[in-house]
Amino acid sequence: MLTLLIAVLEALVCTLSSAPGVWAQIQGSVFVDCGSMASYNDSITNISWVPDAPEYITTGVNGSVPSAPSIYPNFSEFTTVRYFPDTRAKNCYGFPVMPNSTYLVRGTFFYGNYDGRTTLPSFQMAIDGTIVANVTFDDAAIFVYHEFVVASVSNVTFLCLLRDSSNSVPFISAISFSSLPADFFNSTVYGFLFGTQRIYFETKYRLNFDGDGLVRHPDDEFDRYWFPIQRSNSTFIQSTSPLQSLVASKRVGNEGSIWGYPPATVMDTALTSSGNITITFPDDYNYEYILSFYYAELNSTANASSRIFYIEVQGSGGDTLLNPYSDSSNAVFTADIENYWSIAYSPGADIVLYPNQPVSSPLGPIANALETWEMSANPMATMTNNEDGELLIWL
Repeated sequence: MLTLLIAVLEALVCTLSSAPGVWAQIQGSVFVDCGSMASYNDSITNISWVPDAPEYITTGVNGSVPSAPSIYPNFSEFTTVRYFPDTRAKNCYGFPVMPNSTYLVRGTFFYGNYDGRTTLPSFQMAIDGTIVANVTFDDAAIFVYHEFVVASVSNVTFLCLLRDSSNSVPFISAISFSSLPADFFNSTVYGFLFGTQRIYFETKYRLNFDGDGLVRHPDDEFDRYWFPIQRSNSTFIQSTSPLQSLVASKRVGNEGSIWGYPPATVMDTALTSSGNITITFPDDYNYEYILSFYYAELNSTANASSRIFYIEVQGSGGDTLLNPYSDSSNAVFTADIENYWSIAYSPGADIVLYPNQPVSSPLGPIANALETWEMSANPMATMTNNEDGELLIWL
């Protein structure tokens, strides 16, 4: 009986996703303001936000967050939430997707004491049949988010909220769901996503060295959050010589020309030093991760031998010689990337940039930006078991 019900519901999902004007498959990005009553365009981020109900979910209650405008004036999506006070264990959003595609999925949560209880909630977030995050808060006035890269295997992907042992009421402020280009990662990384294990990735860090404020849409077409790391931020970056700021004196080239699509706004600032630069992550547990290190020459007087340096990622088995200069930098600065995968991270592991020795170049190492993703220890569950049948039932 359950198998028949699942088949009927999956057929219904297929019908909805192919019906004109009802459920269009996500081929770009969809930005969902949970609890909003109408679509609108945010004049600050230029994001076109859409309401979540009834297109993506039919359960839950709309709520408002009066404290949001004063705490986060640039986040219009934080002024409303959808919360789920009923007793069901799970509530699920359904998104129509292209099978065998890659998506960046983010759930954002701003509590802001919307319910007047002053008790910080906790609950869980799942994608399809896999619990991917425990949603917890240290402060009612600080938002949290959980972001993942997932591979679609059918024509619908589910984002679900589940009660945990605290029995708190789950809620959500916003969901971003972006289709990633086929060349966003290299073929080896795609092998993890689409291989027999169906690994998924969770965003750990997205750092903009010497950036000024948070960078997101419209600078980043996927609305990724790039957090500024100033030279005084000793938590993440240190150097054996004073760190210096660099700002591009001319345009950085097309960010879509390399894997990862780093925004030009992020690439046109950097930190450099005449000595070693050490980048450290403040993690206290072991995991495997993927790292994208972005670099670009920002000195208009540089030449082919001006800035040559090594990058050593502890756990990768060696170092790599980098030279950010390219012939095209006479017209524009050219972004480049050094990519690593299946790196074993342990607390205290560092990324070290150091000058080329024994032949020293006049300019020291440079760091423009960095992204890391934690690789899941377990595969993403497919939509074939009884639990996933329950997810469909609760739509």
